[in-house]
Amino acid sequence: MGWTHLRPLQERSIRSLLEGTQDLVLAARTASGKTEAAFLPILSQISQQPLGSIRGIYIGPLKALINDQFRRLEELCEFAEIPVHKWHGDVSGDKKRRLFDRPGGVLLITPESLESLFVNRNSRLAQAFHSLSFVVIDELHALFGSERGTQLRSQLFRLERYTHSPFRMVGLSATIGDLGAAAQWMRPDNPAQVEIQKDDSTTKTIRYRIHSYLRIPPPQGEAADAESPGPDSLFADIYQEFRGSKNLIFANARSKVEELTDRLNELGRKHGTGEEFLIHHGSLSREIREDTERMMQGARPYTTVCSATLELGIDIGNVRAVGQLGPCHSVSSLVQRLGRSGRRDDEPHQMRIFIVEEKVQERSPLASRLYPQLLQAIAMTELLQERWVESPRMVPFDLSTLLQQVLSHIAETGGTTAANLFQLLVARGNFRFLSPAQFGVFLRALHQHDLIEQHPDGTLILGLKGEQLVRHYDFYAAFQTPKEYRIVARDRVIGTLPKDRIPAVNEHFLFAGRRWQIQSIDHERAEVLVRQSAGRKLPAFPPGAIDIAPEIRHKMKEILRQQTVPGYIDSTSAQLLAQARSEAAVSGVLERDLLQASDGHLLWFPWTGSRILWTIDRLLERASIDSSPEWFGLSLEFHESRSAISDRLAVLLARPPSAESLADEVPDLQRRKWDQFVSPELLNLSYAADLLDVPGALSCLTRLQAELVGRDS
Repeated sequence: MGWTHLRPLQERSIRSLLEGTQDLVLAARTASGKTEAAFLPILSQISQQPLGSIRGIYIGPLKALINDQFRRLEELCEFAEIPVHKWHGDVSGDKKRRLFDRPGGVLLITPESLESLFVNRNSRLAQAFHSLSFVVIDELHALFGSERGTQLRSQLFRLERYTHSPFRMVGLSATIGDLGAAAQWMRPDNPAQVEIQKDDSTTKTIRYRIHSYLRIPPPQGEAADAESPGPDSLFADIYQEFRGSKNLIFANARSKVEELTDRLNELGRKHGTGEEFLIHHGSLSREIREDTERMMQGARPYTTVCSATLELGIDIGNVRAVGQLGPCHSVSSLVQRLGRSGRRDDEPHQMRIFIVEEKVQERSPLASRLYPQLLQAIAMTELLQERWVESPRMVPFDLSTLLQQVLSHIAETGGTTAANLFQLLVARGNFRFLSPAQFGVFLRALHQHDLIEQHPDGTLILGLKGEQLVRHYDFYAAFQTPKEYRIVARDRVIGTLPKDRIPAVNEHFLFAGRRWQIQSIDHERAEVLVRQSAGRKLPAFPPGAIDIAPEIRHKMKEILRQQTVPGYIDSTSAQLLAQARSEAAVSGVLERDLLQASDGHLLWFPWTGSRILWTIDRLLERASIDSSPEWFGLSLEFHESRSAISDRLAVLLARPPSAESLADEVPDLQRRKWDQFVSPELLNLSYAADLLDVPGALSCLTRLQAELVGRDS
């Protein structure tokens, strides 16, 4: 391959995989050679007997990532004559049949395709996987806390039934906050079996800058909107910084990706440089996304404006720099996105973050005067330098994916017993949060919905409704996808929009970086016919869930207390930071969390994360305390007297409700794909476990009460 040396992480992992018997987690920056660190020793181990069974599996979260790694492994395996196969929805049936006719080598697959094997190829699994030795899980951090991660871990427990001996697992990731929890996820029965190899030895130079801009706030009476357009100078500066070279620019919302692509290419046409800004997000057609990836791999310099779809390690060639519009929602994402630049050893990581804040006016609330987006960007940068990363909830209380796994296993075996299901999926599987009694409640709900039936001898089989679900192509994915309409331009599908987000006929909108007008909507075919136009309007996409960790809010308050000015912020950011610190000092928000607002209301700054803040909102509603959060999640405004709040809060704190009783008051507990078939009793437990943090919220409310009582006295 022309390599002159191996990196230290590669040398350590090669020794570990060749000489030891443990599983392995490789945690290192993007483009550090983790794939080779795993597969060089794995291929060496299986090269003597590569055929007769699939010997190694690579599991990736994206088809594009599967295709990239297939090309890399095919080149490595060519010399050793080890077959390499990929399996996903775009692979032909002939290639899939050949794999099972002559199994061997390495299989690259997504969790969804692995599910389809259990359902549709169950009679061939023992033959195909009997000597499976290694499972490599890429982008491990992207699976934690998600339905796909829950699904995959359950699949691996099920896969062990077909192997002669336990396979070893290798997890690859650039950002894992709690490596011990990662080991627990991989081997819940014996996390000590998982060796951690972390590479902190990078000497990469980082070139990093935060730029800030001000926009005029909306007219009085209109709510502030994070999706409001930025000032013209923002787009002009991004254009000048990123044109003429190969870069990525991330935005936190697909509507912002569309707007930014349109505005940058408009500037390119105006200045005669052409349209050199491409687009990439999850609602675009596969053809458009693959065109973007292919053009980025070419010699001509393009910059792609994208959502999180390019946060993972899809091969798009070497990227000079990364832009970020708005603060990231997590330090993990910040690390991933920064690592997409400067992949070569002799090149620095480069990143510019562009922050748009509202210009402070007399009526501006205190939270806006603190410039929260700039504060969040600085806080995340400081945490990045401290090497802190969020630790997600590894095993959520996910009953929807359990339902999928139950139906899949019954389809796989043709029939089983409740006791066997409990042992495989719960007691020794990935759903250990359920007791035997709760699992019985779970199965009875499936029976009531005709998903399963029970024979007199106790055998469980699929019911009529269950068979319909399992036969549908949508069954293999554990995550929810909304009902979508295809967007068609000149007989070419350019992407999809959710059914409830389609503009009206003759309206204009941006999509795929172009401007369109709706010609017609065919509801029977779920199709929207469009033509190019001059008008533009931001498309409406469903809002994504934002979960800010408490540590980020704590760091934001800490930054307000300090006097030092970070060297990585521009002059405008420095001015705004100075103003925010001045406002914080004058208002007293650094000495106390409860303040008197100018309109006579009370303002409370709990400085905590999204999950705790949501629980606080539920608890205040339970206590009949009238409050409303502001849009950035820094403060709550109380609309009644201090004494009334204190009295009601005292009652609440004296007898605090449980998380389950709070969940009882939520009108719709269904959050995941198959929740409609789960018993309300268990859905309540799931909602309480995953979305509420009562101890954290009560701790914040206890501090609030202390301030209320202290003021009263």
